[in-house]
Formats: sequence, structure tokens, C-alpha cells
Amino acid sequence: MKLSRLHTMLVGIVIMIAGVGLFLDGINLIEFDIWQLWPVILLYFGLREWSKGARIIGGILTGLGTLFLLHLWFDVQINDVFYLIVSMGLLYFGFQMIRSRKGKETQRPVGQPVSAPADPHLDESVTKAEEAAYETMKLRMDPAPRMGGTKNTRSALIGDFHLTSGRFELSNMHVWHGIGNVVIDLSRAVIQEEEAQISIKGWVGDITIYVPVDLPVSVGAEVMVGDLGIFGHHQGGLNRCVSMRSDSYDSASQKVALNISLLIGDIEVKYI
Repeated sequence: MKLSRLHTMLVGIVIMIAGVGLFLDGINLIEFDIWQLWPVILLYFGLREWSKGARIIGGILTGLGTLFLLHLWFDVQINDVFYLIVSMGLLYFGFQMIRSRKGKETQRPVGQPVSAPADPHLDESVTKAEEAAYETMKLRMDPAPRMGGTKNTRSALIGDFHLTSGRFELSNMHVWHGIGNVVIDLSRAVIQEEEAQISIKGWVGDITIYVPVDLPVSVGAEVMVGDLGIFGHHQGGLNRCVSMRSDSYDSASQKVALNISLLIGDIEVKYI
């Protein structure tokens, strides 16, 4: 899903909400004022600026839009929200300080050159808060095979994850992202195990995986709203699911298992 398409979808959702609200107001079921939707404009431009890299202005606009929406729609007082945000911010930064100290001892960048020594004890976990938030979205995914050995975990609430330049070691990888795009080029990977496994979960964005034609792969992909494109086979709509594997997968000495689950966006796995 391209960035412009994502914006179009968000605008479409807002228009639908406005239409439903006006209809229910017209038959006297609720009281609806279309002008109460104006904070959505702040949210839209905030997320747009954030995605362009303008994190300060994007964060300010998104925060203001959220505050005004809570006040207008749910009668939440702005000063109460302010104190809540401050308290959550303090907890977050305190936790990040503790986590970053631990990360300095264990974390190895995913894109590390092959010649660099790998840490066999690497086992960084996705933050509990992000995993809990993910579960609340009820994003279903078939159980992935248990990952053994070294496991690389990368997570981000907002932002892109690209693994397309430089050689990198691949054994087992877990990627979690809230809003953003994921791009992985497996032609750059040096597979460390007989069956390397990649698990990718996300809320909103695009996931693109490039696969060499001579690499046996198994693909399990699911999207709630969006398009699936797996080696030329395309599906679109709601709650789409695809499972495919190479003919030589079972007998291959080196192979990759892909498990991908997305709430809104496009999933594409294609040969290069």
C-alpha cells in the first residue's frame, strides 16, 4: 500500500464515519455534528509529517488531534489527558533507559556484516507493552514453528524497517511494527541454519519480501484489509490468507519459512 493510498484509505474511513453519523442524526438516533470531526485533520497531517521524517511537527499535530478528539467525542478534559500523558511518558522513558542499558550488552544490528562475530546468546524480546497492544487488535495468525537458536527481534511503533543493503546473517528473525513498511531482500542473506524462519507482524503498512529464484521458501501470509501478492498470485479484499511452499522445500538443505500477518496494508512476496 503506497503512502498516498494509505492516506486515501484514512480519508475514506473518515468520510464513512461522517456519513453514518449524519444518517443516524437524521433519523434522531444520535446527535451528530460534522464539525466535531475537525481534529481528524490534525491527526492526518500529523501522521503524514511523521512518515516524512518530521517527527517533531508530526508528533505535535498528532498529539493535539488526539487531545481534541478525546475532548469533543468522549468529554475527556484536556488537563486530565495531559497529566496522563506526562505520567505515561515518564514511565516510558524510564523503561527505555533500563532497556537500553541491557541492550548495549546483547544487541547486534540485523545488518551486521558476515565477518563480524555473532553473539550466540542474543535473545532480545519485543516489549511487553507492544505485544499486548498487538494482541488487542485480534490480528490472527497461524502458529509459527518454534524458533531455535539465535533470534533477532526488531520492533517499532512507527517507522520503516529495510533490510536491503549489505550482507547479513539469517537464522531466525521476528519483526513487529505498528505503522510503517517492512522490506527484506533475502538475496542479501547468509542462511545460518537448515531452516531459517522469519515472522513479521504489523498493524498498518506494506510488507515486501524479495526471494532469490533458487531459494526454497514456505510462505504463510494473512491480511485483514488489503492485498496479497505471493509469487504472482494476487488476492484482495477482507480477511485474505495464503499458504504456499516451493516444490523442493522439504528436501532442501537450506530454506526459509515466512510467516506474515498484517492488519491493514499490502503483503507482497516475489522472486528476483
